[in-house]
Amino acid sequence: MAEFKNNYKCLECKHCFKKSPLFSLLNKSELDNLNNARTEVNFKKGEIIYKQGTPLTHIVILHTGFGKVYIEGSKGRNLILTYTKKYDLNGGVGVFMDLRHHSSLMAVTDCEACFIEINAFKSVLRSNHDFLDAYMVEFSERVLHTYQQLSILTQKNMEGRMAESILYLNDHAISNGTIKNVSKQDLAELTAMTKESVIRVLKEFKIDGLIEIVEQNINILDKKGLEQVAYYG
Repeated sequence: MAEFKNNYKCLECKHCFKKSPLFSLLNKSELDNLNNARTEVNFKKGEIIYKQGTPLTHIVILHTGFGKVYIEGSKGRNLILTYTKKYDLNGGVGVFMDLRHHSSLMAVTDCEACFIEINAFKSVLRSNHDFLDAYMVEFSERVLHTYQQLSILTQKNMEGRMAESILYLNDHAISNGTIKNVSKQDLAELTAMTKESVIRVLKEFKIDGLIEIVEQNINILDKKGLEQVAYYG
């Protein structure tokens, strides 16, 4: 169960967000406004941070760990849109539209999260045009990734989709050539394949010397080979 914390681990937003390019654009008054409108919550691996269809009352920023953003489909089948890591601002299209979550966010590892009340956040957006521009760039990059993801899922074969997903996870979600905390079911939801197909394709990649699997973790052995599969798949 998520743990609510009144005694903040972070002292103030101005200390925490010096690590974030976006929040470095805010002045002391704006940071104080956000600091007064925030709550810290700890989540265990597998817990829902926010759920599709619920009211969007806060922007969520992870301090530690990472999570997955996904659409809940019919018949229990989900589609993972992206992974989110430290200092990403999570809210989605509902921030500017209907204040509803149109996707869900789940903790992939144990996470510490900061919830910033949406009205305070939007007030800062309105008062600081540089911050608004930077936020819209980040928001647009996420939308662009979704476009690219749809193109991959609809135009590439299973091997191409899997190669693209492994490269994405390595470059954007998990570094150092090792993919951890991503289950075969997660890979199925990221590639729009069945779990059985995921197992088959991973076995092919292992035989071809592209990857190795050690204790459920994926180590990339031949990144250029994966890039070729992704390109021609």
